[in-house]
Amino acid sequence: MPGVYLLAIVLSFAGTASLDRRFGLGILSWRYAVVAAVVVPLFLAFDALATWRGWFFSNEDWVLVVIPPGIPPEEPLLLAFLVFFSLFLYEGLKRWSTRT
Repeated sequence: MPGVYLLAIVLSFAGTASLDRRFGLGILSWRYAVVAAVVVPLFLAFDALATWRGWFFSNEDWVLVVIPPGIPPEEPLLLAFLVFFSLFLYEGLKRWSTRT
């Protein structure tokens, strides 16, 4: 079922973005976009190395296509989501800890 992986990432991104907006954490800002612009290419470089070494592989039944060196096009979006979600958790826990 190609596209399921992409759909799951997009829905996760949308859900977290709506929670960010609801709680006013401000993750969707230029300040954090710079962080993602630095971190995502580093993660992609590691993914390329790990795929080349045989540590990672992509199941072709779940992704749309696998691009050499074996990284699906959904991977940058997943990595951006992981950065976004990490910042979401950080800001949320920081706000929660100052309230209690």
